[in-house]
Amino acid sequence: MDDYEKLIKKSKDSPIPDEEQLKLHKKMKRSLSSSKMKMTLLTVTFALLLVPTSFLLTLAYYVFGTSSVTLMDVTSQTLYITEPNTSLEEIEFDMDFSLFSMSLEFDQYKRIGSEDYKANTYFMNYTLGDLSEKKDDTSPARVRPKNPTETNPWLKHLKQLLTDITLSREWKVLSGLPEETVVEAYISLDKLYSMEELNNLFSQVDILWAAVHTGVEETNLSKDGDVVSPIGYPVLRDTSTWSPFNTDKKNEEVFIEILDFLVQHEELATAVSSHKNLALPERINYIKENGIEIYGIVVTGPKNELESLEQLNVIKSMKIGEVKLWNWAN
Repeated sequence: MDDYEKLIKKSKDSPIPDEEQLKLHKKMKRSLSSSKMKMTLLTVTFALLLVPTSFLLTLAYYVFGTSSVTLMDVTSQTLYITEPNTSLEEIEFDMDFSLFSMSLEFDQYKRIGSEDYKANTYFMNYTLGDLSEKKDDTSPARVRPKNPTETNPWLKHLKQLLTDITLSREWKVLSGLPEETVVEAYISLDKLYSMEELNNLFSQVDILWAAVHTGVEETNLSKDGDVVSPIGYPVLRDTSTWSPFNTDKKNEEVFIEILDFLVQHEELATAVSSHKNLALPERINYIKENGIEIYGIVVTGPKNELESLEQLNVIKSMKIGEVKLWNWAN
């Protein structure tokens, strides 16, 4: 038997006294408690460091990566060109940050007569630059379809007007309104017009928004077969502080600049809009080759002034929108 085996045999034959076992047990227990405490402290410390670090990383991402300003611009400019007769006041945007996310809450306005009325309240949540949630609360009693198809747009291309039978009905709706009211109307035209021509034809009312012919409106389908909806621009200068159309440039020029900007962020712009497909590249190419031609407009004015438009042969389709009590200041 070697020395190691002798030492093992001796330890077995000479058990540790009970007092020493108790001391050893207490020592091991204290050591285990201390280890648990250290692990807990490390976990809490890590969590306390992780939250502010993650928040700082979130801020850094939205400030230096996908800029919060870019997200705001894509959101607001998309709504300006895809939602007829609407405006935003970006100074009223409520912006908030959470872990890897940014949220925006803001109101959308609609001009009826000479005053702006709240139309929607939007809530948008972005996660790492992508739109992850979109909610809206519609205020007006009558709103245009959120997802128009080739059979039910409120602004129709002249190629879709052959079977339109709703015009006489809409004139009857208009005539039945009280005299002291102001009205919003969506008007589709018999051919393509310039804005100068339309200002001369509709001088008794305000033209608020123009639907631009982009080469896909005859079928409302993109070259890939996806349903597309009208895009256009506000006609009047928008006095909202941060509006892209509050500038010395012509609104047509601003419209093209917006398209050139949004095509760089088309996936996000499509998610923001109510449209399934914006088809921006082909529509931009068409506009730059053919110029801006208008097939539909949104107008507002006193009920009797809109009734006087019935004599115009250029109106081939119309849809009455919002109606408010008299506020006409023009």
